[in-house]
Amino acid sequence: MQQTTTPTPSGPRFRYVLAILISGILLAAITGVIVYRRSGLSVSAQVPMFVAPSNELGWKQDLHYMTAEIPRRHINAFHTLTRAQFDRVVSELDSAIPTLDKDQILVGLMRITTMLGDGHTRTAIPPNFHSFPLEAYWFGNTLRVTKVAPQYRRALGTRVVQIEDTSIEDAYKAIRTLIPQGENDLWVRRFSPLFLVCAELLHGLRILPIANRGRYMFEDDTGNRFWVDLEPLPESQREADELRWLSAAKIEPLYMQQPNKDVWFSYLEANQTVFFKFNRAPGYWDFYRFSQRLLEVMDHRPVRRLVIDLRHNQGGDFTKIRWLFLPKLVERRYRRQCFACPREINRPGHLYVVIGRETYSAGVMNALELRDEASALLVGEPTRGRPNAYGEDRSFTLPNSHLVVSVSTRYYRLVQENTASLLPDQEIDLSWPDFLVGRDPVLEWVLAQPEDP
Repeated sequence: MQQTTTPTPSGPRFRYVLAILISGILLAAITGVIVYRRSGLSVSAQVPMFVAPSNELGWKQDLHYMTAEIPRRHINAFHTLTRAQFDRVVSELDSAIPTLDKDQILVGLMRITTMLGDGHTRTAIPPNFHSFPLEAYWFGNTLRVTKVAPQYRRALGTRVVQIEDTSIEDAYKAIRTLIPQGENDLWVRRFSPLFLVCAELLHGLRILPIANRGRYMFEDDTGNRFWVDLEPLPESQREADELRWLSAAKIEPLYMQQPNKDVWFSYLEANQTVFFKFNRAPGYWDFYRFSQRLLEVMDHRPVRRLVIDLRHNQGGDFTKIRWLFLPKLVERRYRRQCFACPREINRPGHLYVVIGRETYSAGVMNALELRDEASALLVGEPTRGRPNAYGEDRSFTLPNSHLVVSVSTRYYRLVQENTASLLPDQEIDLSWPDFLVGRDPVLEWVLAQPEDP
């Protein structure tokens, strides 16, 4: 039987919060740390190194173990495809293993998990994979190079047109098979730029003839097309080298700053606005202290708007906003503690939540709660996360290859209508000209809005 969870609404009454909050703080005091899980397809520090089995028997053992464990562990494994379809794909891969190389087999395993449909059920990218030294981003239907290693500076700001003999359109379609099949196209927009520079995945998809070199065609703004031969880097080296990479953006807008910080805020004095960037949920004590500092600013400075930016929030722990921040925010409807503010913040026109293609899982839950319980206006792009979604993933490791597979263990129903995304009240996309000059059209739109009386 599928276990469906409908989170209890926060509402103006928070009598249940005290007991939960005290228990959470006590747990943090006793253990010193509360572990939270981050979601997504990106590499986790806890993922072990990939080891290619030396023979087809090892691969088949991994395949059989994975396909036996998924239905046993998943709350509802066959919500997108049937058991017969699943068994057929497994049988086809099992038969093909003797004819495939390690990258092709890994792609086959990934396709099995993505066919199940939900984003928390996946095969993790191993940390010892390699990627080409560039970053790209979809601006509309154009994939642009936004960052690149200095030796490939010619490609900076260009359009990606082709990889070896495969057009970027066909490469995009191939990558789509490695994205959870029941999720929306924002998933592909979010992860295809990462997968399109992953050497092993491109080789496994037969886009690259070999995994240690990639030939990319780029097009500049004059229409000139040219080829560049790229050499991939191991992820560990890439992370260190990225500090030296060139960026196409002349300056970084506010929301792109301090990406390694879980949470931070800035008081924009000229606009009497607090900008709160919520990338990830830190531990309970850390977030409690942070929220207290933020609320103190709102209590002692003139604040006309609060902007909570969830654009890079890919999930983790939704309870931090609910238990430690939202109650205090909603209280302002009844107790106007801010002597410098003419009215309370949590009303239309004064509280904004920014969402986008990276907003997922707990990030979507927080956006919904802020909209429903604190009258926030949602601004930005649709989310890649569904409001009603499978989650709370638990992982297991394949015995021979050490690949890590995660499966969903709960289903959250947050809204009545089963939509593919949480839609913003005001949709605003980032354009290539905006990116080049470091403009944030979302924040500019918010700051230009007249105040409600």
